[in-house]
Amino acid sequence: MVRKRKSWKHLSLVFIGSFLIAAIVGIGSELLMRKTASLWVALILLMTVIGVHIFFDVIGIAATAAQEAPHHARAANRVKGAKQTVYLVRHADLVANMANDVVGDVTGTLSGVLAAAIVIDIVRLYPFFGTKEIWVTTIILALVASITVTGKAMGKSLAIQEADKVIAWVGSAIAAFEQITGWNLIGPKKRGGKKDGATRKNS
Repeated sequence: MVRKRKSWKHLSLVFIGSFLIAAIVGIGSELLMRKTASLWVALILLMTVIGVHIFFDVIGIAATAAQEAPHHARAANRVKGAKQTVYLVRHADLVANMANDVVGDVTGTLSGVLAAAIVIDIVRLYPFFGTKEIWVTTIILALVASITVTGKAMGKSLAIQEADKVIAWVGSAIAAFEQITGWNLIGPKKRGGKKDGATRKNS
């Protein structure tokens, strides 16, 4: 019963998180494109989206590949961000789901939309390409796919080889954000955090 309740909580968090991320990113990019209507802005925005996709892919892989023990030692020494790092490793399934699936799917879809917008801008600015629109579309989409796949392949190697360093950096970044804003993003309550972590570890 407890496991089922956690599963529903997990799925609800994924649904709400993906909806909010998609809505915010989609509206933001649409407003920016309408306001500027610049081909170069669209290209920069596209590369930024691809970069975010690769960045979160690295985080998701690092969370699943990292070991929990070294970060417990850092937490015992009160190293900044170590407690957040332990939480990320303990909840690697949720971190990977949010980073690889939710953010990955949203940015992947958005990069396709931006690529299509870039093709439209190219045809509008350079009417010569109007008769060759299918080739322009194919080349742009192929470039986007190649850059994304190559970047993810490079990031995957880094995430696996330096998993503990990568996830420790993420934990430090979250700790700094919590300190600046006063928000407690992922810090579990002492009463339930350890028990839940032990359950996940043994399951």
